[in-house]
Amino acid sequence: MADHIPDASSDPARPVSQSETTHVMAAQTASRWGLAIGGAFLVLVIAIVLTLALASSPGGADTLNEDDVRRIVAEAVGTQIAALPAAGGSDASSAQVQQMVDEAVGTQVALLRPTNTPIPPTPTVIPRGVAEDDDAFLGPADAPVVIVEFSDFQCGYCGRWYDETLPLILATYPDEVKFVYRDFPIFGEDSLRAALATECAEEQGKFWEMHNRLFTRLNAREEAALSEETLVNYAQELGLETRSFSECLSSQRYFDEVLLDYQVAQAYGLRGTPGFVINGVVYTLGAQPFDVFDQIIQSELARVTGES
Repeated sequence: MADHIPDASSDPARPVSQSETTHVMAAQTASRWGLAIGGAFLVLVIAIVLTLALASSPGGADTLNEDDVRRIVAEAVGTQIAALPAAGGSDASSAQVQQMVDEAVGTQVALLRPTNTPIPPTPTVIPRGVAEDDDAFLGPADAPVVIVEFSDFQCGYCGRWYDETLPLILATYPDEVKFVYRDFPIFGEDSLRAALATECAEEQGKFWEMHNRLFTRLNAREEAALSEETLVNYAQELGLETRSFSECLSSQRYFDEVLLDYQVAQAYGLRGTPGFVINGVVYTLGAQPFDVFDQIIQSELARVTGES
């Protein structure tokens, strides 16, 4: 594929087995986020603390500045920051965990207090056709604006963006936007399995049906784990031929495809989900509302029109 970016730590002289690659992928994720469970707990603590802080603030989000938020969160998660590096053999340092907290706080602040000013993108523009690779897309293939999302089917913010922002983009710009979905499974084996399930569903022409079913599960807070059994049940619900789907899923036929997306997201500097590449420019926006994306789309349409 056009944008295969191998992991910097791999040895090109020795073939790497799928099991080894899975281990490396999991180790990279653990190192980046501390422990998966610990990281999820920290983010949960941050969300709860911010909600309580806003509820107790007389003016709500308008009177609670980011310094206040960081101070409140630092006090709330201090003991967890101290404990995480020693837990479960993780090699995450206190500085790495603190960085994770800072990023989570920034995302929470952006969500609670949306701005009409997009976060500045990276200056490097990725050539058209590279960022979207050959992944599934919605909209015209030659649309002037291409939005590539790197996402995880267990990411709550990804579920919010899917539910609240994506439908408005597609409805408002049916002829102007091509939307491409790429995998960035950072929440463990269930996330990887879900990503593989969508690729297996695509074999039978139902990528988007499985994509939508997985986000519906997330937003409805269905308790079923994303086991192979659960995913085969979803395939049956969607009218897929389950025997071939199950074989595809259990064999991890599209592991390399998902791994490629994961490595590309890392190479683009994305550290969390959802992340976006819009007309070749990387945006670490997170689950911003439609107005933010609308500004970017309008700007790109004006630019493209001016160049034609």
